[in-house]
Amino acid sequence: MSKIRVDGRTMALSHPTRRALYEALLEAEEMSTVLLQKATEVTRYHLYHHLQSLQRNGLVENHRNQGRARWWRVTERVSPGAAPSPDWAASLPESARALLEAGAEAHVIPIPASATDQIGARKALEEIAAAYGVELDMAFTFMPNSILVIGPPRRA
Repeated sequence: MSKIRVDGRTMALSHPTRRALYEALLEAEEMSTVLLQKATEVTRYHLYHHLQSLQRNGLVENHRNQGRARWWRVTERVSPGAAPSPDWAASLPESARALLEAGAEAHVIPIPASATDQIGARKALEEIAAAYGVELDMAFTFMPNSILVIGPPRRA
């Protein structure tokens, strides 16, 4: 199965927790880890995990440490709600692109952010793939936050 590749910043901001952290930082000049934790109600461990992802993608930086406090700020301003880069369709498998160019209908099924829903969606995808003999190459940690379904073009 072909992998869909997206811009790292788009992928980082697609996670609701990272988006919330980024949006909180957009509204302030800087925030400490403690303030970010209070604003997002995320555990310290998960907070650092998500901040590191934003940092790896050049969106935020830990620009100063004061005692035990780390202070974060945005390094690149992008609109978190913006659509993915225009070349996202180029990363789709050729068969999917051909369907879309021929007028196929595309539907996005949002998956709630709860781990239970994401695990259920992942298992459903795995079962569908197995039923149709498709080998999925999903990372162990992959959890879907939406599913894109492409139907055949409507006939006039």
